[in-house]
Amino acid sequence: MLRNLDARKAEWPLTLVTEVNVFGSFARGALEPHDVDMDVEYETTTEWASRAVSMHAKGLDPYRMFRQPLLQRRRGCQMLFNFRRESDFDLLTLWRRGDTLRTALDRLHAIPVDPTAGRAPRDAMLPEFEGLDRWLPLGLREHLVAAVEAESVKIERVLLEDARVSSPYVARLIGRRWKPESPLHRAAHAVIRHWEQQGIDPLTIHLHGRDMSPNHPVTPYFTSFGCRYLHTAPFCFHEHEGVEWIEVVHPTRRQPLDCLRIVPIDKSKLKDTDWR
Repeated sequence: MLRNLDARKAEWPLTLVTEVNVFGSFARGALEPHDVDMDVEYETTTEWASRAVSMHAKGLDPYRMFRQPLLQRRRGCQMLFNFRRESDFDLLTLWRRGDTLRTALDRLHAIPVDPTAGRAPRDAMLPEFEGLDRWLPLGLREHLVAAVEAESVKIERVLLEDARVSSPYVARLIGRRWKPESPLHRAAHAVIRHWEQQGIDPLTIHLHGRDMSPNHPVTPYFTSFGCRYLHTAPFCFHEHEGVEWIEVVHPTRRQPLDCLRIVPIDKSKLKDTDWR
């Protein structure tokens, strides 16, 4: 990755990268880390923001603009972005803007091997988060855990099946929002079909920030993708008669659609709460 960065650092968007850090078991010297946890710090410019918004609207991950040139389809790296400001632990810096490749490699090879180093304990975890925690920000996990412990909500893990909605009208609505190749198109069909099979009218669903029908003043079923709107769930439960929220945590084109199903238990405890 460091060699790729050095070779293409004059190309956009790698020109925005200011720092590369590692953390986790790899940074502690583990001989067989589960993966390599990396943080890429970058500058946010108007051009970057514009392209990121465009990609997000299409259901694409804007950070692929960094991942593809840096990793080139290699697996085994868990890459976060501008994570330094959120982390409550030290990051080990390998490269800063202006450093040579040799300097970065020297820092890499200077990490002492520690055969006893294992995976660090993860904060704010529930069994339902296992395998999804890399896409659930720590702050959001803390809110969810607190809500479960306060018995204001219950959380279940749900695996959606690939399926298409039965209603042609709803299928057209989904098609107007996302192209067929979009991961969000796939997620929308799967979650709405899941509810259809339970006898729920899809027009009573609030789909990723929008009501399915403007003619239904109450939409008790909520879903969003990639945690885009999940922070609003307490408000939706308390103020909009919400009875269920299904969050497709990491929509993809082919991987399993693992979700969190959140159901309110005591809505009074959710008043004036925000999971941001």
